[in-house]
Amino acid sequence: MFLWLAERPIPVRAATLALILGTVSVPAAVGQGVPTMDGRGIAELLIQMDQDRDERAAEVDENARRQDILDKQDEQLAALDETLKLLTGTSAFIPDLEGGGAAGEAFAASTVYAIDDNNPYVDRIMGDAPVTIEQMIAETAVKYGNHPALTKAGINAVEFRCWFQALVKQESNFSIGAKSPKAAFGLTQIIPDTATYLGINPAYYDDPRLQLDGGARYLLEQLNRFGSMPLALAAYNAGPGAVQKYGGIPPYKETQNYVVKISGYYDRYAARMNGAADAVGTLDPRDMAIAEASNVADAGWHYAAHSMDTMSAAATRLRSILVRIESTGS
Repeated sequence: MFLWLAERPIPVRAATLALILGTVSVPAAVGQGVPTMDGRGIAELLIQMDQDRDERAAEVDENARRQDILDKQDEQLAALDETLKLLTGTSAFIPDLEGGGAAGEAFAASTVYAIDDNNPYVDRIMGDAPVTIEQMIAETAVKYGNHPALTKAGINAVEFRCWFQALVKQESNFSIGAKSPKAAFGLTQIIPDTATYLGINPAYYDDPRLQLDGGARYLLEQLNRFGSMPLALAAYNAGPGAVQKYGGIPPYKETQNYVVKISGYYDRYAARMNGAADAVGTLDPRDMAIAEASNVADAGWHYAAHSMDTMSAAATRLRSILVRIESTGS
């Protein structure tokens, strides 16, 4: 629909046209009997209506913007209130999380975020005085220094330390990961079946202290059975059945050389103990270098592996926390 103003069509909405027609006065008579309208007045009215509409739209937009700001402020205040509640109170799920929750005790805060380094291998590679293989040998010898088998054979704690350290020298040359073609493993070269019998399999593969403890116990068992250290050493090497069969050290060249070499190492260490079963500095420099290279390499690898497990536990714990927080709407 169009209004003809100065012979130019101007489109308007039907409602607007009705409003215009209702407010425009028409002269009683004009030239040639054709009624005319006030074009300028109509144009001004349309412009004013457009301006009014724009102002109303702008006012609506401004009101919506202000309401949006108010809504955001309310959300922020609510979030702050919830934060204050969490900071000043105890959430229902915090005790569960501190204890590990569904993730288990391995992921408890006291384990994952321990103040002290709780890695079981830290004492062998960290600190001012890392534990050496020689110290671990001494600890084991002192632990069993009053064993009944020693008393029975007339061997004191210092002498046992010398015998035991000599055995480790012969068996593995102080190498934690030493492995024989017959699957004997570790500092004291214990085979898997014997390790199972001693209750240290498979843990002894990752723990030099268990290797030493198992070796000491097995040696003392043979000493208790045969009554002398040479026979106990022969049984350690060839098996107790062979010693029983031959009524002494078996006629095996390997076993005979084994007993002779360990006896020689015993004399070497006995001269360096100064009467103390826990003495240190008794290894030859070359043996000390080999021992500590083995110790640091083994402890470093296991320390890294344990640290990876701890990081995995921390990530699992964090995921559990996030899931719990999301479920509470906090």
